[in-house]
Amino acid sequence: MSSVGLIRKLASQTAIYGLSSMLGRFINFLLVIPHTQYLKTVNSYGDITTIFSFMAFFNVLLTYGMETSYFNFIRNGKDSKLVYSIGQKSILFTTLIFAIFVYIFAPQCADFIGYEGQKEYIYICLIFLVFDTLSALPFARLRYEEKPLKYAIIKLLNIGVNISLNLFFLKATPNVLAHFDQVSLILIANAIASFISFLILAPIVFQINKPFDKTLFQDMLKYAWPLVFVGFAGIVNETLDRTLLKKLLPASEGSYQNGIYGAFYKLTMVMTMFVQAFRFAAEPLFFKQKESKDSRENYALVMYWFIAVCTFIFLACVFFIEPLAHLFIKNEAFFENPNGLYIVPILLIANMFLGIYYNLSIWYRFTNNTRLGAILAISAAVLTIFLNIALIPIWGFVACAWITLLVYALMCVASYILGQHHYQIPYFLGKYAILIFTSVGIWLLSKEIVGHIHVKSLEIAILLALLTLMLLIIWMLQPKRKIT
Repeated sequence: MSSVGLIRKLASQTAIYGLSSMLGRFINFLLVIPHTQYLKTVNSYGDITTIFSFMAFFNVLLTYGMETSYFNFIRNGKDSKLVYSIGQKSILFTTLIFAIFVYIFAPQCADFIGYEGQKEYIYICLIFLVFDTLSALPFARLRYEEKPLKYAIIKLLNIGVNISLNLFFLKATPNVLAHFDQVSLILIANAIASFISFLILAPIVFQINKPFDKTLFQDMLKYAWPLVFVGFAGIVNETLDRTLLKKLLPASEGSYQNGIYGAFYKLTMVMTMFVQAFRFAAEPLFFKQKESKDSRENYALVMYWFIAVCTFIFLACVFFIEPLAHLFIKNEAFFENPNGLYIVPILLIANMFLGIYYNLSIWYRFTNNTRLGAILAISAAVLTIFLNIALIPIWGFVACAWITLLVYALMCVASYILGQHHYQIPYFLGKYAILIFTSVGIWLLSKEIVGHIHVKSLEIAILLALLTLMLLIIWMLQPKRKIT
């Protein structure tokens, strides 16, 4: 496939995955409105943030790299139905063992995450963890079979159910549910949505009638197990700060800062949604394109356009972040801490670097160097843990934002150096750097200019002009290399 064909296909599938991810997450993001409006305190919002951060760790643990292993072994010529059957049987078995263990030790689990005596949180979380896990490989199968529309419909339905139940539970809780607290009701909404998605996917979930090939399973596990550490390290970098805020700060202060951090982190949702949608579309397509003669040049070109879109998203967000924040966060108590708005540009850039890292990390997936990829990810996670433990007691959630940016940037540098040694790709480093630094420079310039203007219409005109300038720079810098 030509570079133009690859980019067009990648763009179309990213758009469809984006429909489920970007539109879905946007709708999900809108939950910040009823959550900040109906939850009684900032601390309650912090509790929700903490619980979902813990759940992210178990999402990685319970799938243990089988999605990427599935893509890899099909790409290497194995029968897709056989690979899927083996992977899904393995996940079914391990998820059952996990569910039994957590059910028995629910009180101890509640104590561990800091919610003593509230084992009902554990039971509800277990429900949606189980159904999410059993749906993971079926969703990966839809991605590999290039059925993004079906994927998007199921994801949107999941989010629609979740949103509807959140609104119903928080705004008009029936008497029969009156004995549940607000945090439990939000968790119940997620559990029901996950169960409905599982029911729709059930015909695929249980397509596991192929004989179990022990040798192939061992090979899949050998490939996948380092990815567990990669996934864990990624979750550490993405969410550990929200769990440590509660652990390292006094109880009420930890929940309060988590509430502020979680609410304003959600304002970066456009960047995170684009990165996720791109990743879902790119991973299977990159595997399929690996043997193409121009694949490496194509990957470099894809990286350029990825960074170009990210820099434009960054500017569009930071230019209008304050009015958007007041539009979506309805409780003025969240704005009493000025650092909430301060961290948004930092986290936007951090998530852009995370997306760049996803692009760069194809080298260890293509060369079966998943162990080396795991070492890189674990090193980043250790650095994240060390810095958070050292700096959270001093600077609170502001430290979390800067640490996230620093670690993601270092991961990009390390992955590029290792990748060029193991799987060389002719990246346009100079053009990438110009895009990133130019976007940051335009943002700083806009703050200086707009800060001296008090006419709203003129402010908007200047910001739109600067966005147009960024588009012109992107167009002028586009690589001129001819790739066929």
